[in-house]
Amino acid sequence: MKEISKLALLLPLALFVGAVVVDMNIITGALKAGSSIYMREIFIIVALILSVPLVYLQKWASDRNVLRGLRSLFFLIIFTCLLLLFSQDRLDVINKSIGSDLAIYDNLSFYVLLLSWAFFMTVFILIILGTLRNLVFIKRKKSTARNFNWFLLLLLLYPLLNFARNYSYRLFYIGPETFKIISYVILFLLIYLMVLNSFRVSWINYLNKKQKLACFWGGILLLPVQIYFAAKFHAIDPISLYSPVLATFVEYGIAFLTIYLVIAFLALIAHLPTAQLYDRKMNQISSLHHLSRAVSSEFDSEKLVVTIVKLAVQVTEADFSWLELVDPETEKIKLVSFFNLNASEKNRFDPALEDSLQDWLGSHGDTFLSNQVQKSHASKALRNWKRDLNSLLAVSLRTGDKDIGYLYVGKRVEFGFEQDDTDMLRAFCQQAVIAVENARLVKASIIKERLEQELKVAHDAQMKLLPKEMPQLEGFAIEAVCITANEVGGDYFDFFRLSKDKVGVIIGDVSGKGASAAFYMAEIKGIMGALARGNRSPKKILAAANKTLYEDLDSQTFITVVCGILDARDRSFTFCRAGHCPVYVAEDNSSECKVLEPSGIGLGLDGGSIFEKSLKEVKLKLKPGSACLLFTDGVIEARNREGEEFGEEMLQKAFVGSKDLHPSKIKKTLIKEIDAFVDGYKAHDDLSFVIIKAV
Repeated sequence: MKEISKLALLLPLALFVGAVVVDMNIITGALKAGSSIYMREIFIIVALILSVPLVYLQKWASDRNVLRGLRSLFFLIIFTCLLLLFSQDRLDVINKSIGSDLAIYDNLSFYVLLLSWAFFMTVFILIILGTLRNLVFIKRKKSTARNFNWFLLLLLLYPLLNFARNYSYRLFYIGPETFKIISYVILFLLIYLMVLNSFRVSWINYLNKKQKLACFWGGILLLPVQIYFAAKFHAIDPISLYSPVLATFVEYGIAFLTIYLVIAFLALIAHLPTAQLYDRKMNQISSLHHLSRAVSSEFDSEKLVVTIVKLAVQVTEADFSWLELVDPETEKIKLVSFFNLNASEKNRFDPALEDSLQDWLGSHGDTFLSNQVQKSHASKALRNWKRDLNSLLAVSLRTGDKDIGYLYVGKRVEFGFEQDDTDMLRAFCQQAVIAVENARLVKASIIKERLEQELKVAHDAQMKLLPKEMPQLEGFAIEAVCITANEVGGDYFDFFRLSKDKVGVIIGDVSGKGASAAFYMAEIKGIMGALARGNRSPKKILAAANKTLYEDLDSQTFITVVCGILDARDRSFTFCRAGHCPVYVAEDNSSECKVLEPSGIGLGLDGGSIFEKSLKEVKLKLKPGSACLLFTDGVIEARNREGEEFGEEMLQKAFVGSKDLHPSKIKKTLIKEIDAFVDGYKAHDDLSFVIIKAV
């Protein structure tokens, strides 16, 4: 590769030197100027063609260093523009003194200056093309490389045709008018490809707000400079007297640069209004990741509560936050951590001020939002304690039907929170519950049988996160169960109310067993809860979840999931399968069991486009009496004392045999069949299934 890189640089340079040697022979009289001009242009044309690899070897502005490449491009353009301004007077003198391109051989100083500009601008355009290629290829599509390669081919072809049209079109044995039409067609295609490639500005999507603002102010300065430079260079045209081919190549290279900068700047302006929202979403996801890591690694309760209040402020962009937990021994609420509260406010804190608010949370739900604290009956008492509190968001930390604490975030301004903040903080608190429970678990395990007590409490906390009541949806009956092999496991299921007529259904299985799998189960539950309410497509939900989880999962861990949406309006079940067990369907008046197994790989196995491409979304119409079974591999891998597996055949037989029953009885029948098969033998894997029946 190193030898190829050297050849890519040396061959065009050698040919460029060959063109200079031809010019030297013309100047010394060894060659006649007329015919030798063609020889010189041939050298230059071949040199340009051999310079193409330099465009593809360019390293500026790759997907890993976009800003550095843009910064280098900025200074290169500024430098070139200043160089043109400093040389303007001398170039004007040359243009006035020389009547034709042959006259440059009569003055050596003129020739040297034009040669220098020709060589410098050739290098400039090759660097520019390489940099723009790297920008164009970021998040490339199948057609990206084809469009750019055609553009580069026409950029090399048109200067040759333009030279031939003006000097030697008869060599092609066609008339001048036909040749002119051909060159105009090539020019049209060249300009079209310039514009087409200029719309490849996907790199802007991945800049944060600070980076976009930096590019905006840089563009405010660079764009006028580039337009001025392009116009000035065209007016002075310092290369055309030296080489018509090279002059055309450079001029259209500058035109492409100008078009790309204009379109990129306009696209950047369009992205500026959403830049803050993008940063906010990334900040929220990052905070969820930090808390997930704290769940699995931080068992010091004092450090954990500090982490929770700080991350809560980041998730909601609040001004202050405080966390209260119920003391397990005294059953009283205690302020355990706070952020941005002064010493006076800490000393004057009185839990009685929040009685009305906590009563409201107990009767109305687990989340309270007030953007005008003073006007809210439930929260206005807090203004006596904290006078600059104008917007308040409170979430109860709940396991089952019991509140173990309350998390509050506030802002000094009114109308500081949105519904999105509520959803994110609720998802955040679901993981905070696990974190707090685990921290308490470790503290208790130091006093009592550490490992056994830890796993028992973790099992209780995990089970409380599973839905206790099945969702009610007109036309459907739903039942589900999760039985862990150990105290904690990696199986989970969940339901999300998307609208009056739609319910999201998720069942998943984390690879591995024990506490590690349970922690990842808690993480994906929080992430799915946050993403499901903002999407209406199972495929989009899984794609977003995979992007969030990919960087956080270790290389040995992946998660299989079936994610679907039940729609009461058309009695349909739309789902995607990410590497999970198949979906069984038993229809009324049929003894057959349909096995639906659309393509899809597990979450965390690929962070790019392979995962999204592998997913196939299936829409299933459920007629009255039809039943669906979603299950984890622990069901079919249940073993008896002889090591035999329960298997898919026995599961299908048991499911079809009980399909006419209510889902609650189908559940009992399946569990009874599995228990009878294993005959008391210890389960080696978690067992979960969800039953959906159209009624």
